[in-house]
Amino acid sequence: MRRDVVWNLVPVVLLAVVGLTLNFVIAGHWGAEALGVFNLVTTAMFSAAVLGAGGLQFAVLKSVAEDPDDRDRVAAVVVGALIPTVVLAALTTVLFVAIRGPLADLVDKPAVPAGVLWVAPGLFAFAINKTLLGVVNGLRRMRAFAIYTSLRYLLIAVGLAVAIATDLPAERLPVIWTISECGLLLVLVFELLATVSLRRSRGWIAWARTHLDYGARSVLSTLVWEINSKVDIWVVGIVMPAHELGIYSLASVVYEGALQLPVVVQNNVNPLIAKHVAAGELVEVEGIVRRSRRWFVPAMIAACAIGAVLYPFVIPWLTGKPEFGDGALAFAILMGGIALSAAYLPFNQALLMAGKPGWHSFYIVAMVAIAVSALAILTPRYGIDGAAVGTAIGLVGSAVLLRIMVRARVGIRI
Repeated sequence: MRRDVVWNLVPVVLLAVVGLTLNFVIAGHWGAEALGVFNLVTTAMFSAAVLGAGGLQFAVLKSVAEDPDDRDRVAAVVVGALIPTVVLAALTTVLFVAIRGPLADLVDKPAVPAGVLWVAPGLFAFAINKTLLGVVNGLRRMRAFAIYTSLRYLLIAVGLAVAIATDLPAERLPVIWTISECGLLLVLVFELLATVSLRRSRGWIAWARTHLDYGARSVLSTLVWEINSKVDIWVVGIVMPAHELGIYSLASVVYEGALQLPVVVQNNVNPLIAKHVAAGELVEVEGIVRRSRRWFVPAMIAACAIGAVLYPFVIPWLTGKPEFGDGALAFAILMGGIALSAAYLPFNQALLMAGKPGWHSFYIVAMVAIAVSALAILTPRYGIDGAAVGTAIGLVGSAVLLRIMVRARVGIRI
């Protein structure tokens, strides 16, 4: 697993380089207001993609991981997930385009509707890519998973280069996601054809029903989790002017990048948890948690501390705009939230992998209720620093809830 984790650190490095460069270039070339609107459209697209995937990415990951060597079963499992995903992705994309006006009215940002139109094809592809990557993850093709995730970030860089070369108007910048996700979709289709014998998918309709049932019970938690990861952006967007939103959104983007480190471990332990729980080997799961935590927690805390110290010096220098240093305290608070919850972040999908999607939804909704309550109280009073505190409270609350619920519903001590 350590080898696979190392492989999957490569896309995290690319995320750090490409993701941050994306935001720095937008901030420097198009300005803080353009960055704020770009991130608003991005957060809306990411949330809509959760509905488009319908939780089927987790259903297919779990089902494939339980018996990846049975090729007939894998083919039926995969086709049973893909066909509903394509339908859901199309319906969600149409709905997303239809509500672009109300979205703009909610945050009082007139550039939002144009951004929604330019990102819509990317939303459709993104939802399908979630399920296709779930197949790769379930087959434990972790090096391939790392390569494809890395390709996503390289395609983002291509999209940014196109935007600069054509001097794209600020409201069209979300097309960067369309370029990256549509390009990745083409590659993942070839991966699917090379690894899964789709002609052997007899019985896929039964699996489609199974996946849809699983997805219906898990999609709420996935959607709420995605909303939670971006709800601070929306609260700041509603309460604060566009300039303040741009400053905070840059701090939030770096924070989201730091959260990709536990996701690397999560992607590697998820299929193992699903396999061992299905076999009744709960002690093995506890061993995986202990061994992963032994090295991950100190590394994560160190990374958070270093990031918090460097932010007020590095970010203004990289953007060429000193005002972005005003987000330093908010960023330090966000890093504190990650450090305090580091021991549990890689395992926050344990309930899903244990076949408890309903309880996972309850866990996520409860955690988000804590975060939203804190954001609603603190952001109007303390601005972007209050938003950071509210977000950190939600993250730490999720760690406490996860420990309690995994012990109570699965019988595993984490």
